[in-house]
Amino acid sequence: MERIKELARAIVFGVTGYRPQQVSAETWDREYQGGQWKYLGKIDSLAGLVSILGYCQFLNPASILDTGCGEGLLAEKLKILPYKSYLGMDVSKEAIALATGRLGDERSRFTVADAWAFDTDERFDVIVFNQSLYYLSEPAALLVKYQKLLTPNGRIIVSMVDNARTRAVWRLIDPAMRIEDAMTTIQGKGTVVTKVMLPN
Repeated sequence: MERIKELARAIVFGVTGYRPQQVSAETWDREYQGGQWKYLGKIDSLAGLVSILGYCQFLNPASILDTGCGEGLLAEKLKILPYKSYLGMDVSKEAIALATGRLGDERSRFTVADAWAFDTDERFDVIVFNQSLYYLSEPAALLVKYQKLLTPNGRIIVSMVDNARTRAVWRLIDPAMRIEDAMTTIQGKGTVVTKVMLPN
């Protein structure tokens, strides 16, 4: 039954094009408050996090921006790296409160912000979109906006579970950037695609 639903979604996105999975900040707050996203911290959800950690370990960034950081699951994994500054950003104030309480310190900060409205004078060696880009409108234009926040040799890392919606996102963003490397990980019931991307 799930395969039939996924095929139907693929046909819909093929005809209508990409549409973001829309969730309000209030809904995110309620879901984080209720613990609905705790399952992402279980062993069967490691694939995407580990692929990003591996890329970050190789790239050795001094500064990281995690866009759509949630309650800090990726931030927790990245703590083992010798970065100087990490900034996690999310639209959910509940998620940011959880992340700050568990992980905030002199190297790691968290802020509430909408991805499209976010702006800063800081520049980052790595900007991560981990399972967040398919919630956002105009993903290719958004990546072009965030390229301006990169240091001269900076990269954007995008990681998304593989499904019809995210394949529509890849079709939009792949031409907007150069793909330096890509990794596909399969774990449990899901497949995650992670790409390291450079400005064109």
